[in-house]
Amino acid sequence: MKSSRRDFLKYAGSFSMLGWTAMGYASAVDFKESVEETAARYKGRKQVFNMSGYAAPAIPNLRVGYIGLGNRGYASLQRLAQMEGVEIRAISDVYEYPIKRAQSLLKGKGCPAPAEYYSSRESWKDLCARDDLDLIYVMTPPFYHAEMVIGVMESGKHAATEVSAAQRLEDCWKMVVVSEKTRKHCFMLENCCYDFFESMTINMALQGIFGDIIHGEGAYIHNSGSYGKLFQEPMPPLSKESAPWYGAVLSMARGNRYPTHGFGPVCQAMKINCGDRLDYLTSVETDDFIRARTADELAATGNPYHQQFKNKIYSGNMNCTMIRTVRGKSILVQYDTVDPRPYSRIHLLSGTRGFVQKYPLPGRIYEGHREYKEDEMKEIEKKYTPELISHLKENAVKFGGHGGMDFIIDWRLVDCLRNGLPLDISVYDAALWSSITPLSAWSVMNRSNSIDVPDFTCGGWEVNKPVNLSLKGGGTTKMTREVQRKQV
Repeated sequence: MKSSRRDFLKYAGSFSMLGWTAMGYASAVDFKESVEETAARYKGRKQVFNMSGYAAPAIPNLRVGYIGLGNRGYASLQRLAQMEGVEIRAISDVYEYPIKRAQSLLKGKGCPAPAEYYSSRESWKDLCARDDLDLIYVMTPPFYHAEMVIGVMESGKHAATEVSAAQRLEDCWKMVVVSEKTRKHCFMLENCCYDFFESMTINMALQGIFGDIIHGEGAYIHNSGSYGKLFQEPMPPLSKESAPWYGAVLSMARGNRYPTHGFGPVCQAMKINCGDRLDYLTSVETDDFIRARTADELAATGNPYHQQFKNKIYSGNMNCTMIRTVRGKSILVQYDTVDPRPYSRIHLLSGTRGFVQKYPLPGRIYEGHREYKEDEMKEIEKKYTPELISHLKENAVKFGGHGGMDFIIDWRLVDCLRNGLPLDISVYDAALWSSITPLSAWSVMNRSNSIDVPDFTCGGWEVNKPVNLSLKGGGTTKMTREVQRKQV
């Protein structure tokens, strides 16, 4: 990781003080030194307790709290409120409006009113201090995830967080350290691992249907609509402080800012953290051809709100990060949220006996040049769809959330905790998949030099077992509240 301060600043570009502060750094140099110091400090660390495959004591009656009740938090609350053996005990936000909306929802479903926390930006800590919670969902903007999930685990509760779990390499390690110390789960809600096609092909890969998977590709390519939405002014009841964290602040930062949707399923299929691990990566990024121009055009309209975004240098429009594993395999991860391209997570698996690619839809499976025909695909779906997905497919479609995968991940988390089962996504996965953000940024800002990827398992990857999407020991959680409500 040798590079001079001058060379680093040359390729770093500018990053507004808002962006560095949100990321937890004072400057570009502070970021560089933090990544390198963190890598050196944790090199050679010994694992305290292996959280991969760990089955925490069963909690048949799961008491849940929520930090953050925006779109994702509110949708998740709707699903959990209808699950057997779940009680929403406490909810927190920085605004009163989402609190009242959540209370109205729960009252309509016949649920007891949870305690409210919204008096300040620190109110979430009071929620964590309660002694009647088992699981706390963190559904806030991503800059806050790491601090909050660490606080949740330190307070003696299991944590579930929206993606990504952390923005800083140091925080990725802190999550691992605290999870191992407290033996509390840090579950990242990477819903794409539970999408129908991804989960089926992960299952096939783990059964060796495609031979050795030697290369994988994942992405988050998602044009946000009109370019002006990047800097859209938030409307009441939201305040101007609350946004735009994604469209503006993240758009100023280098690297892959949102890696986990495409990366997570590929890692599971390639047994990363459980049979193989990442060795090093290098990241290349284009210049910005869209964001700065859009910001300046909006500022020229005279709207005072848009003045804060003009004359800034934004991140490139496409980031490509290439990773090599210690077993000699490769993974490509792409990120692009501004170019006028069709949505894609790619989900490509290239094996010695077969090939998979989901996008453009529909997903396809090949043996060499021969594509499986429609009737063959139906047989494959019948044979290789995991037991978990088959069991939940009807309810997944009914209760929804990105085609049903949001429902599946919520239900799976609840069912595993209620039955004392290991989780499908460990703290090591949460840390590793999230670490692509700071590591790719370091590489881009160092002329695409390579950087080692930490082994968050500290050697555990050699004995850890791959994900198992069966219902063995579980599958008992029903959606009883929805049935009861309809019968009234």
